This record gives sequence, C-alpha cells and structure tokens, in this order.
Amino acid sequence: MLNLFLTALPLLGNYLFSQKNKKQSQQTIQTNQKRYEQKLSQLDSLFNRNYYSNILDRSDVRGLLGNLREQMSETTRNLKNKATITGATPETVVTVQKSQNRAYGNAVSQIASQAATWKENTLQNYLSARSALEDFYRPLKSDYMNNILGKTFPSFNPLQNLFNPNTQF
Repeated sequence: MLNLFLTALPLLGNYLFSQKNKKQSQQTIQTNQKRYEQKLSQLDSLFNRNYYSNILDRSDVRGLLGNLREQMSETTRNLKNKATITGATPETVVTVQKSQNRAYGNAVSQIASQAATWKENTLQNYLSARSALEDFYRPLKSDYMNNILGKTFPSFNPLQNLFNPNTQF
C-alpha cells in the first residue's frame, strides 16, 4: 500500500504540473489564434479593397487622365486660335478633336486592360501573404498540440512508472 502511495504522489504532482502547462498552452494558443484571425482579417480587407476596386478610380490614374484632358483642351484652344489667324476651316479643328478623343479612348482602354494584370498580381500577393501568415502560425499551433498530447513531457510516463517492477522507492 505504501508502495502504491509513493508511486501515486509523484504522479499526482506530474499531473497537476501538466494541467498547469496545458492551461498556459491553451491561453497562448487562444491569444495567437486571435492575432492570426486579426491579421487574416486585415489581409482579407486589403485584398478586397485592391482586387475589387475600379482601376480608373485610383488617384494616380485619375491624375494621369486629368492631365491628358488638360493637354487636349490646351491643344484645341491653340488650334482654334491658330485657325482664326490662318483662316483654317472648322473641319480641321473637328478632325484634330476626333483624333485627340481617339487617343484619350485608347489611353483609357490601355489602363483598363492593365487591370487584369493588376488583379492577378494582387491575387498572387494575397496568396503569398496568406501562406506566409499560415506558415508563421503553424509552429505555434503545433507546439500547443504537442503540449496537449504530452509530447513535451517525454520523461513523464505514469503507466511505465506505475507498472515497472524495477522501480525503487
């Protein structure tokens, strides 16, 4: 009976110690899970904002197209002034304006065609960042599972201690 009591006492201490570590591990994994979900939410938000936005609404594109329109207006103004001096017909001005409008349309079309490449790059960046995020948190989750399963306590094997006939007390 004493032998059983002496075996049970260290087992109880080891059990209580492992329960304490298990609780700490659970708290750590919950904290890390919250951080992971927060980072994932930020990443998803950034992806959605970039992937589903209209490329023509970006400020740099609007600035570029605004500058192009200003240059076209200035060219038309200069052409009209020159036409009154030289006596050119209004058809000449209209022809130049049509040419400018075609050039503007081509610029918008080229920008819009770049949207497919832009979206593909956004998707690849998102997938890479998500993979890196998952790779970063995977070891933390693995450590937690090792603690739960008792793999971090290789020397603690209560069944071996309890039923080993060679154990000396």
